[in-house]
Amino acid sequence: MRNHVAVIDADVLYGIEATDLLLTLAVRRVIRIHWSSEILDEVSRNLAKRHDLNAKATAYRIERMNAALPDALVEPPPELVDQMPVNTKDRHVLALASYVEANVLVTNNLRDFPVEACAAYAVEPVAPDDFFTQIARNRPGDLNATLTEISARRRNPALAVNQLVDQMAKRWPKFAAVAKEIQPSPAQRSQRRDPYPGLDQ
Repeated sequence: MRNHVAVIDADVLYGIEATDLLLTLAVRRVIRIHWSSEILDEVSRNLAKRHDLNAKATAYRIERMNAALPDALVEPPPELVDQMPVNTKDRHVLALASYVEANVLVTNNLRDFPVEACAAYAVEPVAPDDFFTQIARNRPGDLNATLTEISARRRNPALAVNQLVDQMAKRWPKFAAVAKEIQPSPAQRSQRRDPYPGLDQ
C-alpha cells in the first residue's frame, strides 16, 4: 500500500466504527477515500435492516458522510464497469478504484476481489484490519491524533483512547495491537482541534 488512496466497499461503510475512523483519517488528510452512489445505496439498504435506525437517520448519516468529504463521491463510467473481470455485482467497486487511481480497495469480502484481477488495475484488495494496521505503522503520530479526536467525541458512553482501542480490538485485533504499542504517554498528548464532528450510530 503506497499512498493510501482507497475505495471503501459498502460492507466496510456499514459499520459506524470503521466509517468514523475512515472519515476522521480522511479529513486529517492521512488517507484519501472514495465511494460511489451505488456503494452508498448498498450501505443505505443494509442500514435499513437495522431496527434502531429509521430512514431519516440513515439518510442523515449518508448526507453527513458526503458533507464531511465532498470529493469522496465519484461515479465510474459505465463502460469501465462493464470491463471489470469480477462478479457482476462487484464490478462497480473495482471500476471506481481503477477510475480514481486508488491503490487500495478496502473490503471485508476479499474473495469477491481476486488479487490477480485487481492487480491488472494496480489495485490491492485489503481487509480493514490490515489497512488500519498499515496506517498505524506508517503514520503513528497521525493515527494517535485521530484516535484522540474520536475519543474526545464519545459521550454515551465516554471512552478514553485505550478503551476505544480495546473496543476496536473486537473487529481489528492486529490494528489494536499496533495502536496500543504506539500510544504516547498522557504527558506527551496535546489537545488538538477536531475538524470532523463524527457520526451518530
